[in-house]
Amino acid sequence: MHRFTLSRAVSLAVLASGKTEADHHEDLGCSILGPPSRPVRKAHAWLKHQVQRLGPEQAALQAVALVKALEASPAYDALCDGKKRRLGRRVLKEAVLFPRAEKFVPRVLHLRRDELGLDVDVKREEWPLINALFSSLARGATKAELKQLSVNATVGELIDDLTSAGWLERFTEPTLDGAYVFVGHNTTLVRGQRGAVLVDPYFRPASQFDLPHYQPMQPRDLGRIDAVMITHSHGDHLHLGSLLQLPPETRFFVPPVERESLFSTDCALRLRQLGFKNVEALPWWSEREVGDLTVRALPFYGEQPTDGEGVHPGLHNIGSTWSVRGAGHSAAFFADTGRDVTGDMDDVCKRAGPVHLLFCGVRGFKLKPIFLGFTTLDAFLVDVPRDSLIIPQQLMADGPQALRYAKKLGAKQLVPCADGGAPWYWREGMGPKYPGFPGQPAVGASPYEENLDADPYPERVVAKQGDPAVLLLRPGQRIGGTTPAPFQWPYGTVNTA
Repeated sequence: MHRFTLSRAVSLAVLASGKTEADHHEDLGCSILGPPSRPVRKAHAWLKHQVQRLGPEQAALQAVALVKALEASPAYDALCDGKKRRLGRRVLKEAVLFPRAEKFVPRVLHLRRDELGLDVDVKREEWPLINALFSSLARGATKAELKQLSVNATVGELIDDLTSAGWLERFTEPTLDGAYVFVGHNTTLVRGQRGAVLVDPYFRPASQFDLPHYQPMQPRDLGRIDAVMITHSHGDHLHLGSLLQLPPETRFFVPPVERESLFSTDCALRLRQLGFKNVEALPWWSEREVGDLTVRALPFYGEQPTDGEGVHPGLHNIGSTWSVRGAGHSAAFFADTGRDVTGDMDDVCKRAGPVHLLFCGVRGFKLKPIFLGFTTLDAFLVDVPRDSLIIPQQLMADGPQALRYAKKLGAKQLVPCADGGAPWYWREGMGPKYPGFPGQPAVGASPYEENLDADPYPERVVAKQGDPAVLLLRPGQRIGGTTPAPFQWPYGTVNTA
């Protein structure tokens, strides 16, 4: 019996609107690049132009004057709460800082393959059916299953479109085993004997430029997934288009967000809007059992506009880090973290260990906040005090810090992650480029193969005497397992000496 799955080259996105080109670049659920942040990003466009015109050196020298002029512009002034100021910056309206969550709801499913796109208008009650379709395809859908789903007119028309476009292909059973399967960026599957959990599912499409024998993994490659853990609501960690491909009964553990804001999406709300019912906002230090695995929510510190007090009290990038324990193995997952005014991951390590492995970001993300407009964190600038505009900040851990965390956790190995690591990420502006990577990067992405301050090669993380060992995992590689690995890294390593 033939079973069908979605082409590896097709991506899914959940949108609040598909009326304009800008709408198609604003995934619902992404706090800093989603539709609620658009007014802020549009207002910042003038400043970005001025920085480009002046160049980095002059822009830094004139940072205070530039931001003062920005705040006087009509676009920014319209966002402000009268003439109120705090820490030298104008205060934004509550409605800008904390947009009404019900104003932005999922309305459009956007599918794309290379330059071809398809928009599907989806009613509120139809999202569970859309989820049923794509989760069935991820497990290999039979003709009978597709026929049954086609009873709904929207789903039936979508199946017809997918079939006629050649976007469905033959399903083969996944063969990847192992206790840990590294999908890429921060997406990692942890398996026990009776449970499987997935961290930050973020599935990217294959491109016409990718090598036939090395392409991005998809849900169809992973087998059963019982639960998902989300670290925070940035689009490369909470990606609703990726999550739509998981079974409706999947358990979700997400950070507790009491009030959706410019910096933090209510992950639980957005998942329920897609029809997922088994969603829990898990407080820090709480534990849950998933089969024979124990999931624990840990604090998330770091990736804030600065490491000091912000302009707007209560405006915070809320997240959770995680640990998973099984029989004979354990791991912690620290993505995009470091320290901020509320806490330090060094202190988390003292209580969270011991674990065998630490999966940790090593980007550092070192920059002067006046240049935030040239990153995905553009909206962060609204919360930077005037006196901090040109004080270099490190928003996340770098290699030495990650090694320190691993050591404090008692980990035997550190896995550098959360910074791309393959062509399908680099083309979208994430991570360094390896020699031989095909295609071109996204518009506005770094023109360099490596950015030492934000996208270093993981090979630069070198253990010194007494440090845990550094384990480089490429997308598709795993720890444990007995079957031949179907995804073999084809690019070699980089000499960073």
